[in-house]
Amino acid sequence: MVDVYVLSIIPQECKNPNIPLHSRINMTNNTPLPTMESCSTPNPGSAEISDHPEEFLKTPDPRIAVVIPAQNNELSIGSLVLLARQYTPHVIVVDDNSFDNTVTVSEQAGATVINAREYGGGRVFSILAGCRRALGYGCKAVILIDSSGKHLTQDIPAIVEPVLTEDADLVIGSRYLKGRRVIPPFEFNNDVKAKNLQESQREFKSTDPESTFRALSVKGVMLLDLLPNNEQFDPFMVTLFSRKGLFVQDMAITRRNDLTAAAECDMKVCLYRGSKIGVVVPAYNEERLIGDTLAGIPEFVCRVYVVNDCSKDRTQEVVEYYAKNDPSIVPIKHEVNQGVGSAIVTGYKKALQDGMDYVAVMAGDNQMDPRFLPELLDPVVEQRCDYTMGNRLINQEFRKGMSKWRYLGNSTLTMLTKIASGYWQMMDPQNGYTVISKRALERISLTGIYPRYGYCNDVLVKLNVLGFRVINVPHPARYGMEKSKIKYSTYIYRVSWLLLKDFLWRLKMKYIVLNFHPLVFFYVAGAVFTGIGIIGGLYTLYYKYILDYAMFVPLTVSLLMFGFGLQMLFFAMFYDMEQEKMPNGWYA
Repeated sequence: MVDVYVLSIIPQECKNPNIPLHSRINMTNNTPLPTMESCSTPNPGSAEISDHPEEFLKTPDPRIAVVIPAQNNELSIGSLVLLARQYTPHVIVVDDNSFDNTVTVSEQAGATVINAREYGGGRVFSILAGCRRALGYGCKAVILIDSSGKHLTQDIPAIVEPVLTEDADLVIGSRYLKGRRVIPPFEFNNDVKAKNLQESQREFKSTDPESTFRALSVKGVMLLDLLPNNEQFDPFMVTLFSRKGLFVQDMAITRRNDLTAAAECDMKVCLYRGSKIGVVVPAYNEERLIGDTLAGIPEFVCRVYVVNDCSKDRTQEVVEYYAKNDPSIVPIKHEVNQGVGSAIVTGYKKALQDGMDYVAVMAGDNQMDPRFLPELLDPVVEQRCDYTMGNRLINQEFRKGMSKWRYLGNSTLTMLTKIASGYWQMMDPQNGYTVISKRALERISLTGIYPRYGYCNDVLVKLNVLGFRVINVPHPARYGMEKSKIKYSTYIYRVSWLLLKDFLWRLKMKYIVLNFHPLVFFYVAGAVFTGIGIIGGLYTLYYKYILDYAMFVPLTVSLLMFGFGLQMLFFAMFYDMEQEKMPNGWYA
């Protein structure tokens, strides 16, 4: 049984819910209002209505109307009307017997002014009269906004979009739906319309049921006359709509006191120690984990770039749902799978375009504990380095949960990456939990970064050539329900070949092209003599066991060559290590 709430000040003959709202108001005062037939079609000569909701950002959209119940608001009503007219030509101010200049200011600002006293007076009757006038214009969505100016009209596009796309019948601008942690989890079910809204059988629980900033559909407007004419009008609206099977949704709004005086963009700028932080989240088939990943990202992060690398599951739907509830989340989709390295590069490029000072990478599988993000940021923000990366190998406790095979593979690749990159103090190069500075991003070749797994090793080589410092930040491994997408049987071989090419490129660029150091000769000589020694040793075995000759002379020569080659390689590595300690202009 659905509870029905009736306006207490409507005469008894008007309390029949089967009588349309405009008829019930007319019974009270005989003031004519548009009929429902006139509400169903736009006025002749009105602008053509687009079927694409995003187009209302370009010009005032005749599909929406803004209704402002007002009383003695002459100081704020003018600017509110002018700002609202950026989004719609239909701004309706319903004046509730003001004794100041509210009516005059509203009319001069371009609003349609209605006198609420003719319809019974009071805020509720003001809303009813304004909504009926809006439907008379043929509007598909009605915005209710407070006349005091506490709401920001810049939130109108976001709050009205679900109504225009028929995804919701009531969108409540919530003052308390702040931060990614409070976004309701994405619901996986087969009903496309209800997947990120509540099920129609349940009563929706709003985070801000008393909010006066709302967007309603035509179906929603037609239920308003069943609500009480008192302070329960707004919270009961949520209950009634839920029980009637309409779709209700909360939408985060920006309160005026949330804005800083030094705002650098249209939305609030979140800063960490005075810097704008971006986070790149590469995602591939992470529908079950991407939500937890986004919810855990700290609030000081200014932008979150989720790069969907052509997932085959519902990852994109989940990301878009979170993006609708949090404007700091920027969804990006690859139409073709390009690899995790390419996804990160896409996020890096977007972060540079948006002016981020530092950019972190956190995988979409929720492996990277966001509690350690400040520890990764601090060395870069303090300009002690330009790149930080996590280190899970530093002690046994941090490696808890890492398989022995995984640990062995990481240790092997760590040694190879040390040699290839020139960062001899670095550990755990396979760790994708990183932070990089803006100046480093601007100087390395992003288009040349390896597109698949192995990108982190490739980035280290490029950073070393340009002289940027790297610092390891210890943090524990975190493994849950995710499954590693790395096939170690082919990964180690592929990355080893990549590291060899990167090593030769680094020697050429760093010690020949951009600068010169004799360690190149040590590396070349060491490789040549070591190779000769190994080949000589194989020949000695053939000489002894196949030809049955004495092997003293060839064995001695082979050992000398091999030992001399190793010595040259050790000298080269020593000089390479010393170069890592040399001061440079980046950190003068």
